[in-house]
Amino acid sequence: MNDIIESIHGQSIDLKQREIYLHGHHGPFDDDPGVEYRMATTFIKNIRHLDYLKNEPILIHMHSIGGNWGDGMAIYDAIKLCRSHVTILVYGQAESMSSIILQAADARIMMPNAYFMCHYGNSGSSGNYLDTQNWAKFEAKILESMIDIYKEKCKKGKYFQDKYQTINDDKVVKFLSRKMKDGDWYLSSHEAVYYGFADSVITHRKYGSITSLK
Repeated sequence: MNDIIESIHGQSIDLKQREIYLHGHHGPFDDDPGVEYRMATTFIKNIRHLDYLKNEPILIHMHSIGGNWGDGMAIYDAIKLCRSHVTILVYGQAESMSSIILQAADARIMMPNAYFMCHYGNSGSSGNYLDTQNWAKFEAKILESMIDIYKEKCKKGKYFQDKYQTINDDKVVKFLSRKMKDGDWYLSSHEAVYYGFADSVITHRKYGSITSLK
């Protein structure tokens, strides 16, 4: 039992239950560092190990404020590469980068009091004029990738199914772009499901145990 607890708290993985805990790195400061390289590298090792052991469902407990794009996409790609069925259970919030990571899962489930937030993010450009111009061009590509990730999931959501008789990618992209141009877009867990950003909200009546989510 002590080995299991040590593995969960030290390496963020429960090998026996095939569960991973995705959260900020514990450091000397109180602030949550969000998605960064330590979170990403630990997660990649964990999910690759579970997927290598056997092809059985994996449950990810995610509690993250978001963070770095590159590290977040490393986590996203690791989930998409996984041959095992992956469920993400959201605690607290799925916002910014963590809202994108959520879209990689085969099943996207939110706690009833969790919220969802998506936005265009903050520019990380710095340096001389040419460097900032080059980064701005690359950042435009990042925004396109982000919208495309959301689009593929959202077009299956009830909102778009009800709003349009025929759904095409352009309609969904224009809607999402318009919403995010207004600033941070906050949604409750049930609203996130309605717009297609999540699949369901956990309820005590529906789910007998956490393991049944897999």
